[in-house]
Amino acid sequence: MSKQPRRGRQWRDREIKQVRRERGISHTAAMRIVDAERAAAGAPLPAWVRPKGLHVGERWSEQDTPFTPPPGVPPLADPYGHAHDSAAAGYLLTFTVPDREEAAGYSEVWEAIVYAHRFLVVPGRGWMRAAVGVYGPLPFPVPNSSDAETPEGYVTVTVMVEPYARLAPGLEGLKGFMDASWDAATAAVLEKYPAPAAGLEPEALTVEVEMLQSLRERLEPRTLSWMYLHPTLAEGGPAYETYPERIVDIRSRGWSHTGRGRYAVDFREERGLPERTYDELAAIDGPLSVVEPPYPGNAEEVVERLVEAGERAAGSLLVALHRLDASYREWSAESGEPTCSLTAGQEEAWETKAMMDLVRGQGAVLAGQPARYSETAVTELHEELEGWTGVSQAYTEVAQNLAVLFGRAAEAAGGWAALADAELRTLAPAKKWLMSRSTLA
Repeated sequence: MSKQPRRGRQWRDREIKQVRRERGISHTAAMRIVDAERAAAGAPLPAWVRPKGLHVGERWSEQDTPFTPPPGVPPLADPYGHAHDSAAAGYLLTFTVPDREEAAGYSEVWEAIVYAHRFLVVPGRGWMRAAVGVYGPLPFPVPNSSDAETPEGYVTVTVMVEPYARLAPGLEGLKGFMDASWDAATAAVLEKYPAPAAGLEPEALTVEVEMLQSLRERLEPRTLSWMYLHPTLAEGGPAYETYPERIVDIRSRGWSHTGRGRYAVDFREERGLPERTYDELAAIDGPLSVVEPPYPGNAEEVVERLVEAGERAAGSLLVALHRLDASYREWSAESGEPTCSLTAGQEEAWETKAMMDLVRGQGAVLAGQPARYSETAVTELHEELEGWTGVSQAYTEVAQNLAVLFGRAAEAAGGWAALADAELRTLAPAKKWLMSRSTLA
């Protein structure tokens, strides 16, 4: 008889059925894919390599990253909780630390608790993906249960800890989750500040839901930054199907979601990179940027700048793109590897190829003809496009979004001829790309 846990078998069967439906293949073929993925999940990942010429947070190193699972600990059967909804609970945590003049002095303790919850280890079972909010400190700490006195130079503080994850319903699973959270929070505090005396070890106290809600309303939480958060634990708990459709890695390569939290790189054959889960990709080539549309307010400003530039609008846009592309290529040449890019949002799209042909051809020509562009427009467009494509939480796809915004400007100004000078008006590739999303095309 198989000794595989029943829940593990049920989740494996669910995965196999999902793959069969998505790919239209046989049960046996789907089973082989699922089992291969599970085997890969337990194998060590390639080491993260620090990108040259880019600043990355201190938690990223060749030995560990925010997305690297704990060594020697297997994942649970469903470590991301794909089959379940998000659930949260909370408790008060009291501990003793060196006295600080301001609450901000304890931020390293809050951050340690938060960071320890990324891969929450359930003893004897494995790790699961989780997150936590740490609220406080409370104005009045909860007294320690022991008679031990707080030594001089130390202070006892209480915070509210609210862990959350995607959990199977039932008290047993919730209790195991809360116990794991308590263990992680306690270990994180003691690693930073060992108990100054016996009886002053961290203590947890469960509280009623009403108190948790009241504290949540009055106190600001410390949570994971965008660089560390897994999509399944984003605000509101996205459904299994709502991983980001596209992401960009730290080396400016675009990746597309293929289903079940897995991603395939653009130009896969040329690059020779395998499909990877979100965590694997982030641990190897993170931090990651999610491909998102431009911020609406900034998008309106782009449209306004183009309309204001009149017949020099198309030229100004190509010059701004040329300058930014030249900067990115210069940085890449200095570091010996890709840094930032204008193309990572949709590398294989026809609009991207058309844009880059124009930027490196006509854009270079226009850069030497200042009468054909507006320096004010170029400066402002350059700044906006750098924000779209620099290293941050979001990456905005350039070619298709510019076509949308240029089309809106053309509709407001009176068509293609109103935004392009006499020479550019006859340049068919420029019109084809920039007017491709316009109702006037």
